[in-house]
Amino acid sequence: MRRVLTLLVLSIIAALPVQAEPVLKVINFTADWCPNCQILNPRLDRAIDAFEAGSIERVDLDVTAIRRNSSRIERAAVETDALMLAGEHKAAYLWDWYGGITGIAVAIAADTGEPITCFMRPMKKADIEDRLRLAKILAERAKPGNRKPEGPDCPAPMRG
Repeated sequence: MRRVLTLLVLSIIAALPVQAEPVLKVINFTADWCPNCQILNPRLDRAIDAFEAGSIERVDLDVTAIRRNSSRIERAAVETDALMLAGEHKAAYLWDWYGGITGIAVAIAADTGEPITCFMRPMKKADIEDRLRLAKILAERAKPGNRKPEGPDCPAPMRG
């Protein structure tokens, strides 16, 4: 009986869907008070949903808690948390580039953190999906350092 139960449990585990490791991460600079984010974020979500579950991960660097009247201490705490989260995803350099700016998202290769392409409010869901598709191909097949698509690219770093 114990052997049958063990085999049953193992067969159930084997039948569970395997969560794919992300190939891309979309580092999203966002805040709930950001009008550009209110347009971009749902488009990002719908575009990401068009891909195999788990192959693209959205990581929000959310600065909602920073307001015009935020103290230096409050601002520093939010920025430190965002920088730590970015660092966990090999994207701390992006905080140096765009930190505190909202309404931009950057697709990076999950393995190296290399930036591939960017998304901003004017882009439609279909455009985001097309760029994600190309970024995914580049992340999967191109060698690190050779993962830049042709055409418009991310804006120049704002800081750093």
